[in-house]
Amino acid sequence: MRQLLMLVRPFHIVHQITIVLLVIGVHQLSPTFLQVIGAWLMLFLLMPFLFGLNDWMHRKEDAEMERDRLFTSGDIHPNAVLLGLASILLTMTAIALSSGWGTLLWLYAMITCGLLYGYAKHKRLTVTTYLFRTLSGMTFYLVTASHFGFRNEFALATFVGLLDLFSHIAGDLRDYPLDLRGDVKTFPVRFGIRSTLILIAVVQAISFSLLSALLQFSLSFWIAILLFSVAGWIAYLLLNILEVHALHHACFHGVKIASYVLIPVSIWGTWWLVPTVLLGWAISYLLYLWADNRLSEFKLLVMANPLAI
Repeated sequence: MRQLLMLVRPFHIVHQITIVLLVIGVHQLSPTFLQVIGAWLMLFLLMPFLFGLNDWMHRKEDAEMERDRLFTSGDIHPNAVLLGLASILLTMTAIALSSGWGTLLWLYAMITCGLLYGYAKHKRLTVTTYLFRTLSGMTFYLVTASHFGFRNEFALATFVGLLDLFSHIAGDLRDYPLDLRGDVKTFPVRFGIRSTLILIAVVQAISFSLLSALLQFSLSFWIAILLFSVAGWIAYLLLNILEVHALHHACFHGVKIASYVLIPVSIWGTWWLVPTVLLGWAISYLLYLWADNRLSEFKLLVMANPLAI
């Protein structure tokens, strides 16, 4: 179960849903259920495809380092993996072709960016990793928009890509203690925590500035964005003081999810959807932490300080 959860990364499911909702909301569409499921499946299947391929490629290294991965657990023989990966790729291709060649091209662009991102991350190429993470976020939006018949929406895709980068850099904050001990040259290790926080703030400011130039929103939308952003930063600062590194990424990833869902919600007026999505995201993130054996740090905090203050 843990290995399967690591392949799909449960919190990514909510992320993918919000991307679909974002496209539907911005264009005020009334899609069929099959259209929505198709768009979501292309994004959902990308995760097990990329993570599965990465685990298969690095199975010997994971075994030597005793990493708990699906292909080093003994539950699945590595030779059976390629058939599964091929099936996933064919399924995504079929869904993309159902809405046209343009969607298929963006699908393969999304896969390519994901593979290059994984390669750069594995090789510890910080700048290249950040570049392909941004491009991956952009193609996430572009393949979804293309599925619904909207082509080349690069400006909104750039907003999504930057906000994806914003939350990804926070992942380096989460892993900072381990990366520092292992001399892994991530951005925080190379330039320090302070510089990393400045970079996160700059990327966040640029992404929201771009959004404000592209779409017109009411004051209530920007107040909600501000409140979620401030809450994310306060949560990070408190967790940093308490040395709960496992949740550093969650502080900023939650802001990203809230931002994505607030856009269609502000257009539809369905504000109840915000706490619903965030509750689903919180549960899915805890499942991910459990699967990755990161909950122990959080449990120690709760045992020592139940109110977390």
